[in-house]
Amino acid sequence: MADNWLRDSQRWLVKAHQTVSDWADEAGISEEWSKRWKGWGDGFLDWIRTDAPEAFRQLISQSDNLNQWYAHGSRYFDAGQALLSIAARTYAFQKIRLPVLEPHEIAEETQTLHQKNAAELAELCRRQGGAWIKAAQFLSCQGDWLPKTYVDQLAELQDQAPSVSWEELEKQLFQCYGADWKLRFDDVDPVPLATASIAQVHRAKTRGGSLVALKIQLPDAAEKIEADLLFFKRIAPLLQRWAEGWNVEQTVDELSRSVRQELDYYHEAANLTKFLALYEAEEWVFPVLIPDLLSREVLAMSFVDGQPLRHFLSDVPSAAEPLLKALVSSFIKQIFVTGLFHADPHPGNFFVTPQGKLALLDFGAVAQLTDSECEAYRNVLVALFNRQQSDFDSLLRKAGFDVPNGPLLLKLLFERDPGEFAGLSQMETHMRIMRRAEVKIPDNFVLMGRVLISIGGLLKQYQVKVDLQELALYLMMEVAKKAS
Repeated sequence: MADNWLRDSQRWLVKAHQTVSDWADEAGISEEWSKRWKGWGDGFLDWIRTDAPEAFRQLISQSDNLNQWYAHGSRYFDAGQALLSIAARTYAFQKIRLPVLEPHEIAEETQTLHQKNAAELAELCRRQGGAWIKAAQFLSCQGDWLPKTYVDQLAELQDQAPSVSWEELEKQLFQCYGADWKLRFDDVDPVPLATASIAQVHRAKTRGGSLVALKIQLPDAAEKIEADLLFFKRIAPLLQRWAEGWNVEQTVDELSRSVRQELDYYHEAANLTKFLALYEAEEWVFPVLIPDLLSREVLAMSFVDGQPLRHFLSDVPSAAEPLLKALVSSFIKQIFVTGLFHADPHPGNFFVTPQGKLALLDFGAVAQLTDSECEAYRNVLVALFNRQQSDFDSLLRKAGFDVPNGPLLLKLLFERDPGEFAGLSQMETHMRIMRRAEVKIPDNFVLMGRVLISIGGLLKQYQVKVDLQELALYLMMEVAKKAS
């Protein structure tokens, strides 16, 4: 097996080296730098062919999940080559091309670089599917710190991932419902309504005449997800070198927990039931579970008519402010008052009904905070919104934070321009500053922060401003209502 791994790795490295060399020629890199790159690459490949085999064998012989690595080697090599291409193109631009550009040329060539990298990254996620789609959906919501070009490219994967043939999904229905599965339905549309990271959704009509959305898990979804998560775990330490202030490994852990939960539709059904019981009086529209059609890999819900949020706002941009402000208020209440919140708020999970109401879909990722966590996190957030320095480090400690240097944290957080903290998406800035001060942040707070960051990214994308002090006041009023 080690010999097979080595041959595959050699073949991949040769291909990757050629890819970068070709790009250097296309990009007009100076002959001197091109020779340096090719000389370095040739030397590295020579080492791979001569001295590396034994070292490589020793490495993989000690690796965990070796069989999984080898079984999915083609996926890993494909991903590695694409990421190497993006990294090499970026490095060469920053270190070689950028220093020789005239000031008026920088913006245009930087945009060209972003377009190439974003297109390659989006295509990689589309080609790989699985957890890569989930990662793309997460990144597409980070409009505050990711260039818009990336957001736009990755946003296409929020609800239109690559589809699977109906014949493959029929096998899933056969396994879940048995040979007579067709007797449960009058009709099932073979054309998918949407394709996500682990499932396709099809319109169907039951024998009773009810119109339902049939969510069918993709074949081999669980196996591919586990393979992708293993890859993310292995490359996280490498990405950390370029991600200052962002805890990549913690993010990968969050993604792993979330995606694994989403593979179990019994878990999602329980989440949906909780939401219906807790928020039935809200303005949101929720689908209703069809228990008789529930299985681990198939979920049936009442059909919710409408448009995905981003498509609706493309047609009706004037609706962005009222819809997104309602969305923000709802999530603030979910997180800090009731404690039960939707933990995957990318726009593909928000629909707008013909009546103009927001509908919330996909309950695979739902988090539950305790009453004490709600209160502690609420106090921290209100203090941040109001720039309240007094006892802030104490509030953090009560919320489960490890704060080794309170004075340093206060200095970094509050001795800055208030304009830097003007939106929910700046939660990322807050958490980055906390990490600079060596603060250890609780996992649930990080998860909550990611949700707020994603929603803040939407606000920025559609240029909707939310007054944080007004939001803090609304929060306290909702708390008072709950107490009464």
